[in-house]
Amino acid sequence: MASLWESAVVDVGKFLCNSIYTKIITFFKFQANTDSLRAKMKELSDSKKNIEDDLESAGKQGKVAILAVKEWLPKVKDIEGQWNSMEEDITASQKLFCGCFPNCYLRYKLSKSSMEKIQEVKELIDTRAKFSIELAVPNPLPESVQEMPGPSIVDQKAASELLDRLKELVLNDEIRKIGIWGMGGVGKTTLVSNLNNIMADGSLAHPFGIIILVTVSSILDLHGIQLQIAERLKFKEELEKESKGRWATLLLGRLKKQKKFLLILDDVWEKIDLDKVGIPQGLLACKIVLTTRSLDVCYQMKTDKNIQVNTLNDEAGWKLFSEHVGELPDVQDIKSLAREVAKECKGLPLAIKVVGCSMRGKERVEQWRKALRGLRASQPRNIERVEEDVFRPLKWSYDSLQGKNIQPCFLYCSLFPEDFSIEEDELIRCWRAEGLIYESLNIEESLESGVDLIEKLKHSCMLGPGRGRGTVKMHDIVRDVAIWIASSSEDGNKFFVQSNMSRSKITEEEMHESINRASFVGGELSEIPTSLATCSRLSTLFLQDNPLNKIPRDIFLGLKALRVLNLSGTKIKSLPKEVGELNNLRVLNLSEMRELERIEAQTISRLSRLEVLDMYQSDYGWKVKGEVDEESVTLEELLHLEDLYFLRIRVSSTGYFPLDSTWLKRLKSFHFYMYQSKERTYWLKRDHERVVELSGDVEHLAKCAEGMLNIATCLDIKDCSVNRIGEVAKSVPNLEELLLTDIEGLDNIWEGMVKSGGRSSFPKLQKIRVIGCHGLKRLIPHDLLEQLHNVEKIYVFNCSNMKEIFGAKVVDENTSEIVATCSVVDSNALPNLRLLHLFDLPKLTYICQEAFSWPSLEIVRVSKCPNLRRLPFSTGNAKKIQEIEGREEWWKKLEWEDEETRLNLQKHFKGRK
Repeated sequence: MASLWESAVVDVGKFLCNSIYTKIITFFKFQANTDSLRAKMKELSDSKKNIEDDLESAGKQGKVAILAVKEWLPKVKDIEGQWNSMEEDITASQKLFCGCFPNCYLRYKLSKSSMEKIQEVKELIDTRAKFSIELAVPNPLPESVQEMPGPSIVDQKAASELLDRLKELVLNDEIRKIGIWGMGGVGKTTLVSNLNNIMADGSLAHPFGIIILVTVSSILDLHGIQLQIAERLKFKEELEKESKGRWATLLLGRLKKQKKFLLILDDVWEKIDLDKVGIPQGLLACKIVLTTRSLDVCYQMKTDKNIQVNTLNDEAGWKLFSEHVGELPDVQDIKSLAREVAKECKGLPLAIKVVGCSMRGKERVEQWRKALRGLRASQPRNIERVEEDVFRPLKWSYDSLQGKNIQPCFLYCSLFPEDFSIEEDELIRCWRAEGLIYESLNIEESLESGVDLIEKLKHSCMLGPGRGRGTVKMHDIVRDVAIWIASSSEDGNKFFVQSNMSRSKITEEEMHESINRASFVGGELSEIPTSLATCSRLSTLFLQDNPLNKIPRDIFLGLKALRVLNLSGTKIKSLPKEVGELNNLRVLNLSEMRELERIEAQTISRLSRLEVLDMYQSDYGWKVKGEVDEESVTLEELLHLEDLYFLRIRVSSTGYFPLDSTWLKRLKSFHFYMYQSKERTYWLKRDHERVVELSGDVEHLAKCAEGMLNIATCLDIKDCSVNRIGEVAKSVPNLEELLLTDIEGLDNIWEGMVKSGGRSSFPKLQKIRVIGCHGLKRLIPHDLLEQLHNVEKIYVFNCSNMKEIFGAKVVDENTSEIVATCSVVDSNALPNLRLLHLFDLPKLTYICQEAFSWPSLEIVRVSKCPNLRRLPFSTGNAKKIQEIEGREEWWKKLEWEDEETRLNLQKHFKGRK
């Protein structure tokens, strides 16, 4: 027993001696370590200074830093800050403790820290050495004009005359600012959109290098205006990296570089301080057009000339009404009634369009008499005369909406902010959750019913197209009417809408029990109003895009009727289990919650009626049991949600995926982002209903999630290092879209995937996207071409070693001899391919070396492919081509088999300078 104790004491003594010895050595190397770090820091700082000087010069030439440099500079600045703090401590350590002794602990600490920092600095210096010679690349120039959606006014005499007047003023060098004013819905936005579009299509020659159209809206947001301008200039990413206090200075510098520009500010409600935005004034290069409802705003903005847009006279109003109502029945009474109905719209184009659409197809005199009576009788309360002239006809149009629940579905849209593009799918999910679509229908039928409702509202001009595909939005006047109707409802279903408000709190007096839907979107709420707890009838609560950072645990205990809860874009860090008390909740939106770190256990599984869980772009990573503590939610909780049909989550688990294909098949739509790193990443929105994104150890993730991949339709593999992905993609039998992004070492996509006997490996594949895969030399080999029967679109971007897209020939790379030729040459290879888009392929020499028949090819886009000198088209195989897009310089250098082919394709060429 004694020997064991002696041995233990000796071991402890050795450990303590070694530890003390290490610390003593570290202490005595204080000067050497700090001097070494100082020298390395000087080397690093000098290198940074040289790079910044080079970038400043490059910036004057319109160039921007390459990505590696952009990522390197902030790291250097960070370590410089740490070194500055250390230097202060080093200076302090020189002073003698109590006037006699050095501060041993501080010196030891600094010496140790210096040793650690030296390694970090060395790594940054080594990284710098790996940069390419070119630290900056040309900044892609924005299009000079972007066409805007909207109706043409070419056939409208009064509007065309206004447009002609506006054109004269815009082209007059002596006029700097032009104001366009008039009541809401009178056509101001349509006027400036038409001005923009005739410049876009070349109908009007103009001197502007760029035309920028910005939507301002009633709540003035200078930063929002700055971001819209920066996005148009392709400057947004750089701007957002800087403090907001510098945005005006940076925008001013960027705009001054423009040769000459036109800025259109649409829907201005109050004076805008252009200096605070960063818009240069008093320069020949700058011209501003603004639209507003108030002439006073024009005066405050010191416009040089103002154009008033008036309502239409009876004849012009009748003409516009006729265009929207269509052919009228050949009944004299109806024709006279129709003119009276058009007059009741008071010449307001918006009202005329809405009412005209509502009366389209009405063939009974009684219907027209009822319409006229309704228009004359509807009188909104407590609204000024101007608003009355707008609201009366629109309120009548609301009253005339036909169909079960179409009116409440329309009112529901007003919960979204002004000028907001609403995703149709999201809107339909909310309608279903609220019971506004037949709950007895299955998921597929209810979604179809939702689409039908949206189309009816579009056709009635109550909803218009949004900015993106699959979106809608309300005209601001139409939204005002909807809020007015919903807020004054006498059936107890009242709305409380305070979107984009600047207040940080809501008073208790504003919230009351009769409110059943509330929206606080895009405001400055720092905390959830406690008065909400009294709203026992509340069924929808929108809190998205507020700076909320926590949820009071008891706030939802009184909201048992809540069906839709949207917390997206907030800064909430933890989701308490009390959320699980919302027994009626159908939709829970936690998307874009970058700060969300924790969801307590039993929060999700108790939401037994949950249909939608949306965590798109949220940084929270779901894991399986055993990978997290028992107090946190796990993927297994999702198995309890029997009504769930829509799911988008990020999965950071490395274990076996517990949601098997049987459970997943119950979902109408899912999007799993499987990314093991904690680094912030951005998802890609896809049209597909079943999307899987993989990054990291792809092979391992694919094995863990085999059931998921078995029913996925879209596979996106990104940011990984792998030689072959064939086995992964092959495990997705229903694959419709394949995306490969930034995959290092990938030299053959398809190895192991080609089936024998002519059977297709990808019977459903329609779209292929390959981006940043620098190991690839050929996209599709010859032996796979005949198996891609359904591929319709192919995109190949930024692949530095890509030499050929379709391999009609197999060439021995050692002898350069052809060893095989594709059997489908001159037959129906890729029979359904409609679009081919090639971008930034510096070594691309061929699209293919043999002629295909191209039976469906319609669009070919080529950019930054300098070595592509021939196109594989002829008069015989290019019959379906409608558009070839590329730079003029590239087109002129192309070589052709014959002049007939060149002339035939020339008429389809869309050139860019």
